[in-house]
Amino acid sequence: MKKIIAFISAMLMLPSPVTTYAESAETLSETVGNTTFYYTINANNNAVITGCESYEESITLPALLGGCLVTSIAEKAFFGKFTVSSVIIPEGVTYIGDNAFSGCLSLESIKIPQTVTYLGNGCFTSCSELQNVELNNSLSSIPDNCFNACTSLKNINIPDSVTLIGTEAFFGCSDISGIFIPPNVKVIGENALGMHYDIRGNGIETFNDFVIKGLPETAAADYAEAHNIELCFLLGDINSDGYVDAVDSSMALIEYASVSANKPSTFDKYQMFAGDYDGNKMIDAVDATMILIEYARLQTELIK
Repeated sequence: MKKIIAFISAMLMLPSPVTTYAESAETLSETVGNTTFYYTINANNNAVITGCESYEESITLPALLGGCLVTSIAEKAFFGKFTVSSVIIPEGVTYIGDNAFSGCLSLESIKIPQTVTYLGNGCFTSCSELQNVELNNSLSSIPDNCFNACTSLKNINIPDSVTLIGTEAFFGCSDISGIFIPPNVKVIGENALGMHYDIRGNGIETFNDFVIKGLPETAAADYAEAHNIELCFLLGDINSDGYVDAVDSSMALIEYASVSANKPSTFDKYQMFAGDYDGNKMIDAVDATMILIEYARLQTELIK
């Protein structure tokens, strides 16, 4: 029943049909493995996937069709593919159209390759089982309704390249509390985060216990204030427990030691901002010491 409701929601949110650059081109087909892909060839002699026939749970999109490089996924190309749980998109794809994967009710994970620079409106609307999303650093926006009603999505990393989060981009994402909005995001659309339809029929409301992680004097802070949502940021509070203490200092030291040994960072973006106490855009022993000093100061205040 949950999936049927999600599919109906996706149908209702579809935009009116529009003419696309590939609409007048001849539709061709090619079978790769157990999947038949439908495609057109655009003016640049590149392939545009317009649909497929498959009973496979996992679909790997080909890099070439008809000897042409696949660069685009047309609007609604995979709309309503109920059985698909994972899709692998090849490098070389630059464009994913409106509602391209909307209503894929079993889709659990998606990785957007580095070559993709455009996501269409509602491209993952009502993918109710979607849990893991990996965006790239080539995207400048997360468009309107992009992940609307993705009720299983728990967290997502907003790339530094993103400056805009569209209207209702994460509307109805009930499990995505605590999302970090980096300061490079300058615009957040209406009802983009933490909002859903009240089941009592009283309109739109905020999810209980929803918080936004973000810095003061940013779009995240403005959005939180406008929607009466808690903004979670405390300089030095690396583990997000609401306190600055010795644990945070130890975490800063461990991170510093790891990076100094040329090991990959273990911190997410929020932890990097929270741990960078001196604001020099790196975590080191100075930050650990300053956090420890702040902890001592706070303890002194408590004694008083």
